[in-house]
Amino acid sequence: MSAGRWQGLPEFFDYKNQLMNDLLTNEEIALLLSDDCKSAPSPEELMYSQVFPYEYVPDVVEHGQTFICSEVDIKEVTSKTFLTATLYIWVFTHKSKVRLPQGGVRTDKLASEIVKTINGSRMYGLGTLELRSVKRFAPITNYQGRILTFETDDYNRLSPSKRPIPENRKRG
Repeated sequence: MSAGRWQGLPEFFDYKNQLMNDLLTNEEIALLLSDDCKSAPSPEELMYSQVFPYEYVPDVVEHGQTFICSEVDIKEVTSKTFLTATLYIWVFTHKSKVRLPQGGVRTDKLASEIVKTINGSRMYGLGTLELRSVKRFAPITNYQGRILTFETDDYNRLSPSKRPIPENRKRG
């Protein structure tokens, strides 16, 4: 937890930024996002064109592409101190790109690489980021993929309020 985190649901901001960094700096993931799986696009080329830190579904696609999108929800506030955050990652591709040149299914390989990259990571939340489910996903006609769901616990409140401690409260 960096000291510069903004107050009020920083998970929405921090988790997505961490995920974008984890995905865009992984050469295997970048290769799987390319059409031919031979040369990896740069992080700058992929960001906001094929990798999005929000739920995105293309309106009109001139040529078949592969996409990764993410979103964060607060599944449960378990106490004044802790909450459970859920990270969703959608991986989907055009039907023309499903089969990899070397064989296999592109979305399955991408899901596998994402899980290898972030499952168990200590960069999200208090403990480790844990994979909870992987399900099929078909956002629009001619596209299919997977939705990966991860969970982690985090602080509900990063620091006590600025109000003074009441005089009648025990101080330890």
